[in-house]
Amino acid sequence: MLTRPRRVAAALAVASIAVVASGCGTGFNAQTNAVYQAGVGTNNRSADVDLLNVLFVQNDDGSATLSAGLVNQTRDRDTLLSVEAVTLAGTPVDVTMDKTVPVAPLRLTTLGTKTQVLIDGDLSAGQFLDLTFTFENAGTVEVQAPIVLRVPLYDSVAEPPAPAEDAEATAEEEAAAVEEEAAAEQEAEAAEDDAPTEEEDTPQER
Repeated sequence: MLTRPRRVAAALAVASIAVVASGCGTGFNAQTNAVYQAGVGTNNRSADVDLLNVLFVQNDDGSATLSAGLVNQTRDRDTLLSVEAVTLAGTPVDVTMDKTVPVAPLRLTTLGTKTQVLIDGDLSAGQFLDLTFTFENAGTVEVQAPIVLRVPLYDSVAEPPAPAEDAEATAEEEAAAVEEEAAAEQEAEAAEDDAPTEEEDTPQER
């Protein structure tokens, strides 16, 4: 029978394998394969919080969603405060993080099922970025992570909602369609009012 520490260690080992396995697969084009193989993210286990299978998944709007597993190896609750990214040439990358992320002790916290962290800019699949994760207790943890194409393997990684401009355009189109339909109904009613009745069609007897 496993003791409690061994049970926790075993559970974390299984969780780590599950996170890494979730990134395995193929389906990237030849250009991507030239610099990045098999779609597996990168790991860093050097700090109190392990970073597992870290990668970005491209979105249709040109952004990319961060997908990663965070395993807090301590018995104290931690918090992910920020994520910073630069290209390998040192160019800063725009990062949007909607809020801090609590990291519970001795368990896996998954990033990517929601759009907690997004990047945007002149980026492409196959490119690697230098990332700096800053935690309240564990401090800074660095890792290089790839950007991958959005293939069925990553269907569970969240995409950002439609931009507000698109929503406004859709609302305007719907409003215009309603107005056109109402105008067509008014024209139909007016045509019915102008149509001659049967009495008008029948010649008057002298």
